Amino acid sequence: MLIPLNVLIPIGLVVIILIVVMWHLYTRNKKLYQKLVSEATRFHRYKKGIEALKNVSQDPEKDFENLNSYARAFFKEYLNLDYSLTYLELSEIFKKQNKQDYAEFCTLMSDVNYSGRKAKPEEVRKLVDIFYKIISEYK
Repeated sequence: MLIPLNVLIPIGLVVIILIVVMWHLYTRNKKLYQKLVSEATRFHRYKKGIEALKNVSQDPEKDFENLNSYARAFFKEYLNLDYSLTYLELSEIFKKQNKQDYAEFCTLMSDVNYSGRKAKPEEVRKLVDIFYKIISEYK
């Protein structure tokens, strides 16, 4: 059984077009999926890092520095805030946005960061707890 050429060519073109469209949709969805996985992984890294800090070690200064890094990066990446803002400036921004936990965290971070004394373990624990709550409620 032979299929006439005037039928075979349009069917072949339709099949080729469908293959190209399906390939385009596949690659586009694959890129979107990779972005979603990357975002989830990055957010998970923040959460795991903060969970590790919940067990304040014998070096609260180091834990405070780590918390500071996590908080700065989180505010920059997820809230699109400038990395160079001070914690008091961030606190004012969050007060205007009616985000009291964020504002309290930034005020306490400013107090510990700019007080000129070493961070106490109980201060670091309180800051870690507040920031963990912020991250947990973010998503």
